[in-house]
This record gives sequence, C-alpha cells and structure tokens, in this order.
Amino acid sequence: MGMSILDLVLMKLKQYGFTADVAFPGQKYPAISDTVAAVHLESVDRTGRTVTVEVNIISPAALGGTHCEVEALRATEALRWAGGRCIQKGCTYDGVSQVYMVAVQATFIGVTGEDSYTSGPGFLVFINNSYHSRVRVFREEESGDCAVAHAMGETLPTGLAPGNKVWKLYLEEMIPYDSPEQAEPAGEFTLKVQLPDKTETYTGCRWTQVQRELSQDGLRRIRTGFALGRQEAENE
Repeated sequence: MGMSILDLVLMKLKQYGFTADVAFPGQKYPAISDTVAAVHLESVDRTGRTVTVEVNIISPAALGGTHCEVEALRATEALRWAGGRCIQKGCTYDGVSQVYMVAVQATFIGVTGEDSYTSGPGFLVFINNSYHSRVRVFREEESGDCAVAHAMGETLPTGLAPGNKVWKLYLEEMIPYDSPEQAEPAGEFTLKVQLPDKTETYTGCRWTQVQRELSQDGLRRIRTGFALGRQEAENE
C-alpha cells in the first residue's frame, strides 16, 4: 500500500533534515525562529490521476533571502528524488511576519489507489540526456561470452577464454493515459541511471523488444535490450 501524499512529502523533507509540518495544523501556528517547511495540497486532478503539493520554505528575515533560496533548492531536490516533478518559485518577503518565503510545487502520480501515492523509485533515468520521469523499474544483468581455448598444436581444450561483456537492460514505465509517450531513440543510444551518490552510464545501447500493457493505472511500457559498455562515476 502507498501512503497519503502529505505523509510522503513530510517524510522525505524530514529525511533531508527539514523541520516540516502541514501548513494548516488546526492550532495556533508557532513563531518562526529557524527555517521550516509548510506543506499543503495545491491541486488534485482525478482525471489525470495527479496531485500537486506546495511546500513553502520559510526563513526568519535575519537569515536573509539567499539562505531561504538555498534551503528551497534542497527541498526541491528531496521532492525530485521522491518522484515529484518540481517547480521552484521566486523568493518573497512578508514584512508583517518578517520572514522570507519560497514556494516549491511538486506534482506526483497516483499509482496505488484513489487516495494513496507511492514514492519515486529513488533514481533518475536519462536516455540521450532526455529525462524519463515515468520510470518505475530499471534492471541490468551483466553477461560475458566464453570461448573454448586451445594451446598451439593441441587438439584438446585447455580452458575457457573470456569474450566480450554485454549488459542486458530492463526498463519499466507507468504512463497515465492523458500523457504522451516519449519518442524511442533512433539507433544506438546512451542510458544514464543517476543515484544519490553515483551515476551509471550505459553506452552502445539498443532496445530489442517493447511491450505495452494497459491497466487501470495507465499504460505500462516495458523495454528490454542490451548495452555494450558500462561506466560508473561518483556524483560531484
């Protein structure tokens, strides 16, 4: 089962070190003495099965507007890794409350039921530098062909010689019915999988099979193929 979208967003923000709560808690709101995140529902699209959450990053005036903007960038990153499509707005100043505020809007796709939403997969996928936001599963399997080795002048094999490595790829997307499918790459392509701490880059890639399944949640597109090279690098 999924969790409510507000619970999901609050959990992710707290994992990133934010003091976070719902924007309308039903009691007197405390005075702001440090940076906080206030979360509320901005809009719900039942037809498109999406919900947009607005997170207001609020900082005391004494910390300055730049501090508020930098903290909002951190919140945007947290929500992006949670699976949201994010828009960060400009910094504003409230002279009455003497605080700076930056709004971050994150749109999520409902995939577990009418009122529950799941977190993103925890990674980002790029094909030829184009971000694919609908990816839910990525899997790779390394395989290497082996050939029988013979010594010079001998008829019996002496062992196995390693051949070229190939990486088998599996990519699964869930696409709402009102959203267009991203175009398939023509010919070979490069696929990048970005994790919080590292990026895996697959080169010489080709899809060998594309499978489409219809469900109540949308179009499930499964692609399988191979890559001829793989590199791994730590993120800066």
